Amino acid sequence: MATNSLNNNVHLNEVIVAMVPFPDFSHLNQLFVLARFIASHNIPIHFLCLADRNQDLKLRVQGGLGSSNIHFHDLSVPIEESEDADDGLHPIVIFLRKLVEPIQRTCIDLAANAKRLVIIHDSIMRDHIRDVHSLISKVESYMFHSISAFARYSLLRQSIDHLVDDDDHENMIQQMHDEFPLLKSYSGLNAAAFVKKEHEWNLNSGEIINSCREIEGKYIDLLARTKDKKQWWAIGPLHMLLLESHDSRKRTRHECLEFLDKQDVNSVIFVSFGTTTTFSQEQVNEIALGLERSNHKFIWVLREADKKMEIEKFEEEDGKIELQNGFEERVSGRGIVVRNWVPQLEILGHSSPGGFLSHSGWNSCLESISMGVPLAAWPTNHDQPFNAIFITNLLKIGTSVRSWARREELVTASTIEKAVKTLMGTTEGEEMRQRAAELSKKIKSSISRGGLARKEMESFISRIFE
Repeated sequence: MATNSLNNNVHLNEVIVAMVPFPDFSHLNQLFVLARFIASHNIPIHFLCLADRNQDLKLRVQGGLGSSNIHFHDLSVPIEESEDADDGLHPIVIFLRKLVEPIQRTCIDLAANAKRLVIIHDSIMRDHIRDVHSLISKVESYMFHSISAFARYSLLRQSIDHLVDDDDHENMIQQMHDEFPLLKSYSGLNAAAFVKKEHEWNLNSGEIINSCREIEGKYIDLLARTKDKKQWWAIGPLHMLLLESHDSRKRTRHECLEFLDKQDVNSVIFVSFGTTTTFSQEQVNEIALGLERSNHKFIWVLREADKKMEIEKFEEEDGKIELQNGFEERVSGRGIVVRNWVPQLEILGHSSPGGFLSHSGWNSCLESISMGVPLAAWPTNHDQPFNAIFITNLLKIGTSVRSWARREELVTASTIEKAVKTLMGTTEGEEMRQRAAELSKKIKSSISRGGLARKEMESFISRIFE
């Protein structure tokens, strides 16, 4: 995937790239894929993250795309006995503040070994590189957005008055009434102030989003109009960049894939709620009963949320989620329950899954769309309710499990059963599947050599060399 015409214009270490992710897997996985793609163009990449996160990424990248040009920097944060000065702040906010100094120090050290330093940072981490701009003369930075353009635009409109005129968006909000997510329900402290500050940030040379114009062209253009002097690059879906280098022969096939090999086309519902969702025991019982009653074949990934930060190692462990006695025996041969990691992209890319019951995280949405699999959307937090609306109301490749206005209520087995049957066993569901398949074809064409998305990716690589 290297581009020789670009490589010939630069000597090693004339430019190096520092990647500064938000240290949560749903965020850093996206930046790490981008890091591998850039590294494959013979550009040294320095990935700045927590030691345990880096260790996991090292194991994943061994011998893969760009691996020889990726260098990991472990960020260590001292654990202090007293936090009196930070009373009232969320523990994660306090933790992130402790990363400012090690990130700045590392960037300054890196700049000493290059004629120019390029920093690509998660939008949440912008304050961590603020002073780097004043301390280093030849540095430029790019802000990376891990959420959808639709979610980003929806948040901006609620944070800043009269941002961009869009009657269609306003009409949709009015028609949905309380079902459209409001900023006050968005997870996070002072969300409106955070989104506004993010928009007003002017130290970066451009902005990057993990999306593509075939999916979100309208909203990418609207975002670009909010910042006339900043260029936007839509360089996704990022996971598609790794497909060419993927070699499943190097490892044993996962049991999920073995199960899918025995099933008919579009006959299995894949159920997974990502790495940030933990359901109550009562809710797990309802999911199990709903899947059992649906009479459809399924793969259910049942696991608790990953710990987001090192500070969470000191929190009490939740009790293990259990399934009621006899459930797995009753569904034996029709469904399997997996309690650890699964190759989600390979599962969605298999011919047997015909639907995806999902939390609507943007990574999962992009993987499902690109593989032509429609969704049953069940958002739980963060940007997920916006993604769910985009999937169900705009792209029309999914059904809603429940409205965001009723997010605090238990989702019953009958509701889950209905959503699965709608997606897997109705004409409406088949039409969603056809629309998803059409989008998948457009995305794969765009990401291939000569396609629009590929050209935009290469345009960004060229920008790094300027």
